[in-house]
Amino acid sequence: MTKLLQVSDLRVTFESGFGKVDAVRGVSFSMDMGDAIAIVGASGSGKTVLGRSMLGLVDAPGVVHGSIRFDGEEIVGRSEKELRDIRGLGIGMVFQDALDGLNPVYSIGSQLSEIFTVRRGLSASQAKAESIRLMEQVGIHRASERYDNYPHQFSGGMRQRICIAMAIGMKPKILIADEPTTALDVTVQAGILRLIKSLQAETGMGLIFVTHDLAVARMISTRIVVMYAGQIVEEGLTEAIFQNPTHPYTRALLAAHPGRVRSWRDLEPIPDAFVTDSSGSEAENSTPQVVVTN
Repeated sequence: MTKLLQVSDLRVTFESGFGKVDAVRGVSFSMDMGDAIAIVGASGSGKTVLGRSMLGLVDAPGVVHGSIRFDGEEIVGRSEKELRDIRGLGIGMVFQDALDGLNPVYSIGSQLSEIFTVRRGLSASQAKAESIRLMEQVGIHRASERYDNYPHQFSGGMRQRICIAMAIGMKPKILIADEPTTALDVTVQAGILRLIKSLQAETGMGLIFVTHDLAVARMISTRIVVMYAGQIVEEGLTEAIFQNPTHPYTRALLAAHPGRVRSWRDLEPIPDAFVTDSSGSEAENSTPQVVVTN
């Protein structure tokens, strides 16, 4: 049976003054409708590049090799026009900074309505009604009154909710959320996470949640993919990985998380180089071994 998303031997390289830099190295995983996958790892591990590659958003000098099949169709190598048909309708994305996804010179209502008039062919009145409904769905109070407000008139948390509304407005089969709560305070963050979980339950869409926060990953996902140095080093069911992490890097991530220790003095820093040899012991300058936890 064909998977909704099948990523196979994905490699993303960037040309630099120092030669080629491998941001993603041989990544493979798959998912179906309703799956909730958290991609975790420290900054620079390749999480964001992986997420952006699924929408063809890796700009030059980045080069994507391998295969990304969505609904049985290959994404890698598609033209920009073909990718536009996949973005939104098939795969939606919410970025870390809401201001990256909103145009400051247009009202929120006009930006939402444009999605429905251009992409779904609705009339202006239908698009406005659908936009207000979506704003209410994501928790924007007095949505009809705030329809003509501009992005700067909303708080950071409200802007992120609007970006989520824009992403789900096309009813995507997969939503990619790239650290959408990182810039928000803890109480607002919890509300956004509850919103994403409830929307996934309502729509049945697949979710790929990119984060460096293990507590967030545990709350939002049923499966975790751990990335290090552009590769997947461990993957499995969320609770299995939290209860019994088998890769040294995963154990280091958990040991470095404040929520798992009584005092900051008990935190353990993550070494600069963390790879394993074939026996599972630590070794430098070797290729990380992938561990699958069932």
